[in-house]
Order: sequence, then C-alpha cells, then structure tokens
Amino acid sequence: MPELAEVKIMSDFINAVATNQFFEKIEKSPVSKVKTELDPFGGGIFTVRAISRGKELMLELDLVGGGPTGKDQRNLMVTLGMSGSWAMVRHDSPKKEEVLKHAHLRLITNRGDLLVLHDVRRFAKWKWGTWNSGRGPCPLTEFNEFANAVRANWQSSKAFNSPVNEILMNQGYFNGVGNYLRAEILYRTDVMPFTIAKDLTRDQLEEILKTVHLCVRDAYTLGGGQLKDWVNPNGVPADGFGAWMQVYGKGNNVIDKTGRRFWYDPKWENDVPESYNRSNSK
Repeated sequence: MPELAEVKIMSDFINAVATNQFFEKIEKSPVSKVKTELDPFGGGIFTVRAISRGKELMLELDLVGGGPTGKDQRNLMVTLGMSGSWAMVRHDSPKKEEVLKHAHLRLITNRGDLLVLHDVRRFAKWKWGTWNSGRGPCPLTEFNEFANAVRANWQSSKAFNSPVNEILMNQGYFNGVGNYLRAEILYRTDVMPFTIAKDLTRDQLEEILKTVHLCVRDAYTLGGGQLKDWVNPNGVPADGFGAWMQVYGKGNNVIDKTGRRFWYDPKWENDVPESYNRSNSK
C-alpha cells in the first residue's frame, strides 16, 4: 500500500492543486533521513506536474523561463512506502502545524502554501531520476505494452516458474499490483491461483491480463483502497471500495513463499502448496 490505483489518484490530485501554482523551494522535515539534495534550480521559480506509471510517481519540475539553453527540467521520483499520501496546505491554515508534523517532503509556493508528502511511517523516499528500468509498463494506462510484455516472456522467463499468485507481485511484469489487487484479480478469474504461471493455457493468461486491467480500473474509479493508513486526498468515502472487495480480508489466507499474506477463494483450499505457511494464517 499504496498500489497502482492510489498512486494514480495522488498523481491526479497533485496536478489539480498544483495547476497555476509557482514554487520557490523544496524542503524536508527536520526528522527526515532522506539525503537527496533539494535545490534543483539554485533558488529559481518552478512549476510542478505529476505523472504516474504503475506504482511509480514522478514529479516534473520545470524552471519558469527555462535555462540559458532552453527548457530546464528536473524529475523527482517519489516512492510512497506504506502510507505516503499528498496534501495541499495553505500558509494560513489552522491545521498547518498538525499536517507538517508528518509532512516529510514539502514543496513551497511563492505564496507560502505547501504541497506535502504526508507519511506517518516514514518509509517514503525520493531521488532525482526517471522511471525504474526494472518495472514494466502500467497495466492501466499502457495496457497493450503491459500485456505484450507478459505474453512475450510467459514461456521464456524463469520468473514464470512461480505460482500465479506470486508472479502477480513481480513488478517487472505487473507494475503496480500489490497484495489487495492480486487477491481481487485472482478471485475474479477461473484460474487456480497456485498454478505455476508457465503452465497456464493461453486463454487463462488472457483472462488474467484482462482482469488485471479491469480491477485496477475499478479500484481507481472507486477512489482507491483506503486500507490502514492511506486516505483518499479528495475526501472520497471508502464505502464503495469496501463493497467492491470480495476476498481480501474476507476469504481464506496463507503466507506465501515471499512472506506475504495471500487471500483466496475457499474453493482452492485443497490446492495450497505444502511449502506455504499455514501456521500464521488467520
């Protein structure tokens, strides 16, 4: 958490609140241990635009007026950890200090308002760069590229020697799919979730690819998974998403070989591999 839907929702939120805003500096909180230098333009005024790709979030910072040779842009990649979310805080808000307590990355406008990354657990990170080459295309916004990459490697990559429920967590192919999404995706297919991915039929593979896209679309449309510490920045209630979830936190569960808890349809109980840990199931 956050997964694909939540990252895209936050990207949309940033673009909504940052439009027509001019920023003059970036700071981190006094308690943050992230060491990334945060003065990209030597004090120049810049604009901010967000782009999401699966589980990745990029902030495009553009120097107003450009540099000596034209456009001057820096890309700040932000990893949201377990609970990272974004908020916009006015300089005169009575809740400003309360929000800043856990706001560890702060982009400050020329009016003193703040676009902040709020992260209670402090797992969020940021660095200058671009998309991670080890992550695949986005299953929501780049479906054809995503599906073709899986099809091209399904029978040749050793990664697909893993059970289907584990390969769905492989960010090299299923960028943005996390624990709640894999459970809901597999619940909605007629594929036994412990099947070795390479042993899937072509029809089963296509069913999974389609369901990945539909599930991330649904989660995004419903306002994201407001589970544990993540809250929709637009104030969308969690009721719709809660009703949409059919198996995560509700079905049978087991600890898989990656150490993650996997929730599944009880009808597959007799197919759980012996290598999975049932003792920690609850």
